[in-house]
Amino acid sequence: MLTKEGLKKEFGKEWQKYYQVETFKKEGFSRKICKTCSRAFWTLDQNRVFCGDSPCQNYEFIGKQVTKKKYDYIEMWKEFEKFFVKNGHTSIPRYPVIDRWRQDLYFTIASIQDFQRLDNGNMTFVYPANPLIVPQVSLRFIDVQNVGVTGRHLTSFVMSGQHAFNYPNEKGSYFKDRCIELNFNFVSKVLGIKKEDIVYHEDFWTMPDFSEFGPSLETFAYGLEFVNSLYTEFQSHDMKTFKPLDMKVIDVGWGHERLVWLSNGTETQYDCVFGPVADQL
Repeated sequence: MLTKEGLKKEFGKEWQKYYQVETFKKEGFSRKICKTCSRAFWTLDQNRVFCGDSPCQNYEFIGKQVTKKKYDYIEMWKEFEKFFVKNGHTSIPRYPVIDRWRQDLYFTIASIQDFQRLDNGNMTFVYPANPLIVPQVSLRFIDVQNVGVTGRHLTSFVMSGQHAFNYPNEKGSYFKDRCIELNFNFVSKVLGIKKEDIVYHEDFWTMPDFSEFGPSLETFAYGLEFVNSLYTEFQSHDMKTFKPLDMKVIDVGWGHERLVWLSNGTETQYDCVFGPVADQL
């Protein structure tokens, strides 16, 4: 019987096949195991022994400037949009937060949801461009108990979606290598975060019924995760065996507010996102 943890362990044994990308080889990233939590991660810092996630690492960007400049809420999106449009993506308007196109969901919880359609129980994708980016406002009510406690959780936030569909069958689409190349170039060259401070976590994601699943790489810097790159790559019909999907999809969710926070170094995410409103409160 397939399980998420079982598949994650299985994929981890073949990390060269599922997680190692050309950027890691080109830049000289090393694969390590966290001394505290035992998670696998990739880094350019040969002395690093911790994965870079809390509680293994504290927020080391607070009170500091770790990017080229401090970006406000609007400036960060414009910088993001400029980079990805220059690299072949179409920028589209966000979809509503009230979901009227999927019968099983009331609210939009992630950018990839914009393009998903259910047809007799089968997932299909309808998209206006390929590849594309979208500043999708998302709602996450499961995070209510964390708001105001962690300093980073919100119930309404912008997921800057980066998506490419139907690889390798459609012109313009791409998969893991190009995905992480774009990720690394934006983080290091545009934002100016030191290469040695960028950490990639190996992870795994799946739909509840394993109709779609695959490996993922989470991007961290200074103790904060700010983007998750999901690869829709496999499927299972019997919960026992799996095979590759005919249409592979890149599903990347950038935490817009977290990028703003990272560039400002305020005590909490709320200080730089809500500004004068937080001061008044």
